[in-house]
Amino acid sequence: MDKLLIVMDPQHKHQIALSRGVELARATGASVDIVAFVHEYLDALPNDPVVQERAKKALIEMREKWLEQMLALTDCTDLKVNVRVVWEKQIHQWIIDYCQQERVSAVIKTENRSETLLYTPTDWHLIRACPVPVMLLAELKWNKAHPILAAVDLGTEKPVKKALNNRIIDQAWHLAKAMGSELHLVHALHTSVLLADLEIIDTAAHERKRQEALTPKIEHLCHTWHLTPEQVHIVSGPAQKVIPSVANKIKADMVVMGTTGKTGLAARVIGNTAEKVLTHLRTDLVAVKPAE
Repeated sequence: MDKLLIVMDPQHKHQIALSRGVELARATGASVDIVAFVHEYLDALPNDPVVQERAKKALIEMREKWLEQMLALTDCTDLKVNVRVVWEKQIHQWIIDYCQQERVSAVIKTENRSETLLYTPTDWHLIRACPVPVMLLAELKWNKAHPILAAVDLGTEKPVKKALNNRIIDQAWHLAKAMGSELHLVHALHTSVLLADLEIIDTAAHERKRQEALTPKIEHLCHTWHLTPEQVHIVSGPAQKVIPSVANKIKADMVVMGTTGKTGLAARVIGNTAEKVLTHLRTDLVAVKPAE
């Protein structure tokens, strides 16, 4: 990791993204860009550009002083830090544009999980469209004794998904190395509930056969990434349930997984696996998109 973009949380007094981002920057040697957003509707003010510009300037200065205070509480004088306050309503779009223009390695932000058909929060937009990995942080503190869990699709034969598996594992491996943690992998063996209920297939036999078919891939992963078989978890069930369950079982500090980047109505109705996992996950999530 060369550069981290840390998004300040205007509503969280503990500034989890800032403290955790600084910790990760120290571990990886990355430089840090810190951004704080501010925006208010000025319609209630007189329809005078001078008055509105003065109000906007005052709000920006207020946010700049607040940011200075937050940084003073976080000792990051040993890091290469670039700080800015941005007047922006569409936070996700600014972040996406910035990541496309700059060589950002990852975005670090405190998570926000709520979504409805009429409202999509910044986190969901970033998971779907941000070109770099997005790290969404929960309130739990990192613990070196807790592993990093990479969620992969070992059953795929699609080149794009195979490449995404490698990106996920590589990202998780580097995070585990930086944090002094152990790397674990998880793969969900999903069988159609409808087929199982109709007893069209012998579910147990079918799952055994699929697990046996994965053995060469698991052995290859263990050899490549220096893992033991105990660090690879093959569990039956839908990914949105299996991944949080395994993360909880092994007390993972962080889950790294891919996102397909669905957008529009399909994203709201169908959703991405990463988004479904986030609703059940109690720990940090790193969402990785396929290479363009």
